[in-house]
Amino acid sequence: MTIELSEYNPEWTTMFDTEKNTILTSFPINEVLIEHIGSTSIPNLKAKPIIDIILGLTELPLDILPVVKYLKTLGYEYIEEYNSIIPERRFFQKDLNGKRTHHIHLVSFNSEFWDKHLFFRNHLRDNPTVREQYQVLKADLTKRQWKSGNEYADAKGDFIKSVDSLRVKSG
Repeated sequence: MTIELSEYNPEWTTMFDTEKNTILTSFPINEVLIEHIGSTSIPNLKAKPIIDIILGLTELPLDILPVVKYLKTLGYEYIEEYNSIIPERRFFQKDLNGKRTHHIHLVSFNSEFWDKHLFFRNHLRDNPTVREQYQVLKADLTKRQWKSGNEYADAKGDFIKSVDSLRVKSG
């Protein structure tokens, strides 16, 4: 499979805001934080046009079924097999007309997963040079064939770890 990136679209922020408000309408847990993450959340960065949402709770619920049922009413599918890969996250995806539009990463907002993703987003927003380096890497990776989107994501791992090392040093 090939990965195609789109030019940055300021509508991605509007799409996130709309989805956030929809999710919050009747979310079954009161204390929730929702942030826009991933490349669509970073101005002037090319991205796969999929809105990544990190949905933070105080802790992951032992009974995830009410959340799964609620998000299903909004068009999300729960991808349970990813629990074993990243046990601190529950993953949901939404397709519209056969095309992926949104991901939800359900985590604790007291977790390293939450901190890492927000630090990465904020660091790229605040550092044009690092954002450009990431852009070059992503452009290079789109020239390859991938078994899956996960394989493409893994190929960005060293870069992401190098940015995260700044968070760890400052923390």
